[in-house]
Amino acid sequence: MEQMDESTDAAAAAVRNRLSCVSVLDPKKMGGAPAWQCSWSKDGRLIASCHGAPDSCIRIWRHQQNEEMTDETEDASSQKWVLAATLSDVHTRTIRSVAFSPCGKTPVLASASFDGTVCIWEYFGGGPAAQDPAQKAAGGWECTAQLEGHENEVKCVTWNGTGTLLATCGRDKSVWIW
Repeated sequence: MEQMDESTDAAAAAVRNRLSCVSVLDPKKMGGAPAWQCSWSKDGRLIASCHGAPDSCIRIWRHQQNEEMTDETEDASSQKWVLAATLSDVHTRTIRSVAFSPCGKTPVLASASFDGTVCIWEYFGGGPAAQDPAQKAAGGWECTAQLEGHENEVKCVTWNGTGTLLATCGRDKSVWIW
């Protein structure tokens, strides 16, 4: 058993040695709201972060490729991730958890909120060209379903490995499979 502990310690040390902060998402674009959780898209090009009061929303960050960077970019290392969309006006309280679906070509995101609901967001594109300011800010994302059932705050949401089911848990001490 001692040999297993040594190899486990060695593997953990190797991971720690490789991990270092490579970028910090722009705190000025966080609106003063705490970030509760984040989730990677399947292809690794998007990060969703969820936030609480005073600005309960989901922010979608897009990885900016080197060829997309402009000459006026002051610090390339701080500009690798750009705010692509802000999803708001559906959940009415703090958004506590977000999870990208692990399947499909088009991104699908689930969010869980202290308002007791779970939302499903789908990307349809066309955000920056939209005329309505709310649609423009949403960057082509739309809430296509709002699931209700928990008695109060929903704390966590996660997809199964095939993206066909969601699991949520809440302050009501229940776990729901959707």
